[in-house]
Amino acid sequence: MVFRNIVPSHLNALSLQQALELSNIYLENAYRTVDPDIELVLCHEAEVALSQAKSANKKYPAHPKDTGHQSLRDGVAAAYIDLGKLMEKQGYRDEAQALCKKAEKWGGNAQDPGRLAQSSELGGTTQYVQNVSIPTARTQDGGLMQDPPQQQSGQRHNVATLAAHIFVDDLSLPTIQFKLPEPDERLNNTRQLVCCLGLLQSRSTDDISDPVVRKWLQIAEKDADEQERLHVLATEVIRAFKRDEIKDARAVTEVVCLAPVLSKDLFHDLLREFYSGIDHSGLLDFHQLEGLAQLIQDADPGHLDADDLVKILELVSTRLRNTHQQSSHHMHQLTLAVSHVLDAMADTKVTGLDRKRLHEPLSTYLSDLKGSKDPYLVYQASYAYQALLCVPDNETAWQAAMRRTGKVVQGVSGLVSAVKSLDLVKFFEGLQDIQRGFEGVSQVVDVVKTAYVGVSSLVQSGQGFVECLQEGLSFDRKRDWYSALRGADTLIRNGELAMFRKLICEAPCRYDAAFQWGVCQRLGEIAANTMWDMATRRGAIEFLGEIYRDDEIWGQQASVKQWILNILMQLASSPTGGLQLHATIAESLLQELESCGDARKRDMYGMCRKNGPVSYPLKVSMSEIASPSLLDRTQNRPDVEGNLRMLRKQRTKERGDDVYIPPQAKASVQAADDTRFPLMEKVQEFLASEQKVFLLLGDSGAGKSAFGRELEYSLWQSYKSKTGRIPLRINLPTIEKPEHDMIAKQLRRYEFSEPQIREMKHHRRFILICDGYDESQQIHNLYMSNELNQPGGWDAQMVISCRSEYLGSDYRDRFQPGDRNKKSDSSLFQEAVITPFTLDQVHSYIKQYVSLSQPLWRVSDYMEALEYIPSLKELVKNPFLMTLSLEVLPRIVDPGQHLSTTRITRVTLYDHFVEQWLERGKKRLGEKDLTPQAREEFERLSAEGFTLNGIEYLKRLAVVIYKEQDGHPVVEYSQLHDEGSWKVAVRTWQGSCIRMCLSEDLGL
Repeated sequence: MVFRNIVPSHLNALSLQQALELSNIYLENAYRTVDPDIELVLCHEAEVALSQAKSANKKYPAHPKDTGHQSLRDGVAAAYIDLGKLMEKQGYRDEAQALCKKAEKWGGNAQDPGRLAQSSELGGTTQYVQNVSIPTARTQDGGLMQDPPQQQSGQRHNVATLAAHIFVDDLSLPTIQFKLPEPDERLNNTRQLVCCLGLLQSRSTDDISDPVVRKWLQIAEKDADEQERLHVLATEVIRAFKRDEIKDARAVTEVVCLAPVLSKDLFHDLLREFYSGIDHSGLLDFHQLEGLAQLIQDADPGHLDADDLVKILELVSTRLRNTHQQSSHHMHQLTLAVSHVLDAMADTKVTGLDRKRLHEPLSTYLSDLKGSKDPYLVYQASYAYQALLCVPDNETAWQAAMRRTGKVVQGVSGLVSAVKSLDLVKFFEGLQDIQRGFEGVSQVVDVVKTAYVGVSSLVQSGQGFVECLQEGLSFDRKRDWYSALRGADTLIRNGELAMFRKLICEAPCRYDAAFQWGVCQRLGEIAANTMWDMATRRGAIEFLGEIYRDDEIWGQQASVKQWILNILMQLASSPTGGLQLHATIAESLLQELESCGDARKRDMYGMCRKNGPVSYPLKVSMSEIASPSLLDRTQNRPDVEGNLRMLRKQRTKERGDDVYIPPQAKASVQAADDTRFPLMEKVQEFLASEQKVFLLLGDSGAGKSAFGRELEYSLWQSYKSKTGRIPLRINLPTIEKPEHDMIAKQLRRYEFSEPQIREMKHHRRFILICDGYDESQQIHNLYMSNELNQPGGWDAQMVISCRSEYLGSDYRDRFQPGDRNKKSDSSLFQEAVITPFTLDQVHSYIKQYVSLSQPLWRVSDYMEALEYIPSLKELVKNPFLMTLSLEVLPRIVDPGQHLSTTRITRVTLYDHFVEQWLERGKKRLGEKDLTPQAREEFERLSAEGFTLNGIEYLKRLAVVIYKEQDGHPVVEYSQLHDEGSWKVAVRTWQGSCIRMCLSEDLGL
C-alpha cells in the first residue's frame, strides 16, 4: 500500500492496549465509510493490528488475577466480533465465523453484556469498558490520602450516596408566569411575547394541562392575523435593537431572549448583528459578547450553520489571543464565549476546522491558560479545550493515527441525545468510552487530589487544581467530565432533577476535579435562580453541603471544597429580595461547615471565610429589561417608569423623619376599644384581597392623614417597576371636583403627560390613598363616580379617610363599590375606625419625639407632666393634640410652678402653638436678607407686636376664605385666572412681612 511505503510501520513495538486502540480506529472508519472497497481495506488493516495484539500478549504476559489485563483481552474479543460483522456484511461468511472463533479464544466472556458495551453513538463499533484502578495519592505533607471506594465486580462504577430528600422528583421547567394577551392587546414585555410564540410553535394542546393556556392556543391557532401580529412584533424588536447605536446590557438581554422562537432567517439576521458589533468595535464589547454566547446557547440547533459557527469561532478566538492576559475578567468572558460556540459546534456535528489556521492555535492558547493563577479561568479554559476536542479538524483519520496512537471520537451530540431520551445506561457507556483517553493510553490515569494543608485562598488552593490540569487531567486529551456536564445541562434545562442527581452520583468521572467544579457551579446557579421553586433551591444548597462534608465519597479536592465555600458565600451575601431566604440557608450551612473535618480542613475553611468570595458572580438568567424596552418602543408605548422613579423619590423624601406610631383600630364606631387590631396589618390584608374600598374613620387629629402618608411610603418601598401597583395619595380638598377623573387630575399635578396618563389608565394598576373626604365636603361615591374597575376605566383599590362626625348613619352608600348600574356590593367593602392612643403608645411617641426633636424637656419631664397635669392624659390620646402638647408644654409651664395647678385645654394648646409658630417665622425673617422696604416693615411690625399682628391677620384670612369658598379650606391662586378677584385683595393687605412669615407653611 502507498500508506506503508511513505511511513515505516512500528506495529511490532505496540503494546496490547495500543494495538487494540489502533484496530478500533480502523473499525470506526470502516463503519463510517459508504465505499465498500475502502471498508474492506480498513477491515484488513484492523485485522493486521489485532494480529499484533497476539504478539504483544505473548511478549508481556499478565498475572491471571490482573483484572485490567483481562479487560484488554475482552476488548480484543469485542473488536474481533465487530470485524466479523463487517466481513459478514461484505459477504465473507467463512471469514466472519473464523473471526468469531478468535474472539472466543481471547475472551470467554466476549458475549457477556456486563463486560462488552454495545455499539454506542460515539462510533459504530462495539466498545470495551476498561476498568482503570485509582492509585493512592500523597498529600503535600507526605501523608496518604484515602482511596475512593473500589469498584465491585460486575459494576460499571461505584455510586455516590446522597441525602434521600435532595432532588427526588423531576419538576416543571423554571418559568415566569405571564398573562396571555387577548387578540390585538398590547403586550407588557418581550418575555411575554416569547411565551406566546413558543406556544404557537408547539402546535399541540395535548401536553398542556392548564385550561386557560389550552383555550388561548386553540383561539390563536385559528386567528392568522394575531399570529402575524406576534411575529411582526418579534421582527420589529430586532429592528429596534439594530437601530440603537449603543447596545447596553438590558437591550442585549431583551433581544437575546427571542432566540428560541425566531425563524431561521430572522435568527441569522440577529446573529450577524452581534458578529458585526463585536468585529467592528475597537474596544471589546462584553455585553454583545455575552449576548452572542447566549444567543448560540439558546438557538434552535437547526438554525446554526457550520460556516457561521466557524466564522464566529475565528472572530472570538482571535480576540481571545489578542487580549492581555493580566485581565482575568476579560479572558474569562472571552473563554466563556468560545466555550458556547464550541458546544454548539459539537452538538451540530461541525467538522473540518482548519487545523493550522484555527484549531491548533486555539488549542495551544487554551492549553497555555492552565498556567494562569486564576483557578476559575483555568477551569473555563479547560472546559473550552474539551469542547474543542469534540470538534474535529480537517486532519484525516490516517494522519491522526500516525500523529498519535488513540481513538478518533465524535462530538457529544450522541451523548446528549442519550440523555434527552433518558437512557443513562447508554450515556454512561459513552462516558466510559471517552475515559480511555487519546494519548498515553498505556499509562494509568492519576486522580490527583489536593490536600488541605497550606492553602489560604481560592486562588492559592487553585494551584492544586492547576497542577491537576498540568498532570494531564483536563488538557491534552479528551476527558469524560465535559460530556457529563453537557448531559447535566440538558437535564437541568428539562427540569429532570432526579435524573440529574443520578447522573452526578453515578458518573464514572465524579472524582474528577473539573467535573466537580462544573457540578458545584450548576448547583450554585440553581440556588441563585429565583425561577426555581423554594424546595429545589434549598436542595441545591444542601447538595453543595454534601459534597463538601463527605470526603470519602467525593474526595478531598481542596480547590473544589473552596469553590463550594465561595459559592455559599456569594449566596449568603446576595442583596436581592428573591434570595433573602436562601441567603439565610446558605449562611446557616456555612456555619455548620465551620466544624467539619480535621484541623487542616477547618484551617482552610477559616482562611476562606476571612478572605471572602472571589469576584466571579454566579450566572443566572432573566436579567432586568430596560424601560422603555425595545418592545415598548415598537408598540409606541410612552415611558412612565422614569417619571414614576422621580415621583417615588419625591414622595419618600417628603415623608421625612416625623414621629410615627403605628395606629390601632376597631371594626366599627360601635365596636369596643378592647377589640382593637393593628391598622397596617388589616389594610395589607385588604390590599391582598379582591375587595375594592377600605374606609378609614376617626376623630379629627386621630392620625388618618399620618397613616395615609406611612402607607404610601411603605407601598413605594415595595414597588416593582413595570408590574407593581402604583401608590397614589390624593389630598381630596386640593382636587377640583374629585368626583370626576380624580386620578388623571392628580397625575397632571405630578406633571405626567396625557399619553403617559392614557398608558397608565389602560395598562397599570393603582392603590389610591384618598385623604380628607370630609374636608372636600363630598357627597358623591367617588369609587362609582370615577368608574373605577369598569371596562376602559382605571384599575384600582381605594383606601379613603373621613372624620367620623362628618357622616350620618347611612354613610356606607357613599363608599361601597358598585357598577355603572349603581348596584353596590357590600362584599367588596371594608371599614375600620382609628382608636385613641393607649398609654404605651403615648410613651413611645414621647421617646421618639425627644430623640428626634431634642426639645428643652427630657422624657422624664413629659412623663411627670402627664402624671400631674389634670386632663392632659386624655388630650394626648389624640395624635395631633399630642404633637401640640409636646411643642408648647415647655413654654406653658413656668419654672417652679407645681404641675397640678396647670390648666390645659384644646384652645390653650392651639393658642400657644400658633404663637410659637409665628415667633419661629419672625426669627426666620430676621435672619433673611430683606429689601430695604421689607426690612422697614419688619421692624415696624416687630415694634408693634409681630405675633399679635400675625394672629389678627390669620383671623381675617380665615373669615374671608370661609365666606368666599363656602367653607372649602384650600385656596388655589393663579395670576392669570384670578386677576381682580378677592384673592388678589388678600395679597395686597397690609403686613407683607406676615405673608412672608406664613408663605413657607401656607403658600401665600
